[in-house]
Amino acid sequence: MKNTMLPRLKERRRHIRLHPKGDAYVRIDGRDYPLHDWSPEGLLIHPYRGGLIPNQRARVEAVIRDIQAPDGTIRLNGMVLVTRIDSGGLAARWLIMPPSQREKLLHYYARKPKKA
Repeated sequence: MKNTMLPRLKERRRHIRLHPKGDAYVRIDGRDYPLHDWSPEGLLIHPYRGGLIPNQRARVEAVIRDIQAPDGTIRLNGMVLVTRIDSGGLAARWLIMPPSQREKLLHYYARKPKKA
C-alpha cells in the first residue's frame, strides 16, 4: 500500500534543480567539491568526502560557470545547512546569504532554461 501522507521530495521543492554545464564547484574549508546541481534553495555536491555532518552549518563559496552562457560566472558566498549526506553526495540548503548575493542568485536562476 502506498503511503500518501509523505510528500515526495520532488513535489516539496519550489524550484527545479539545475545542472551546471561547465566548471562549477563549492568551496568548503578551503577544499573544492564538484557542484552536481543547484537552485535558489540549495545545492548538491557529488561526490563529497569531507567532515561535515547532517544538521551542521557551514560557510561556503559556490562558483558556477556555464559554458557559453551570456551571464558568465557567478560566485556566491553564504551559510548553508547540511540536510543529508549519503552515496548521492551532500545536500544543503541556503540559510544566510547577503541580500545582494541573493538577488544575483535569483536573477541568474531566472535566466536559465528549466526542465522538469
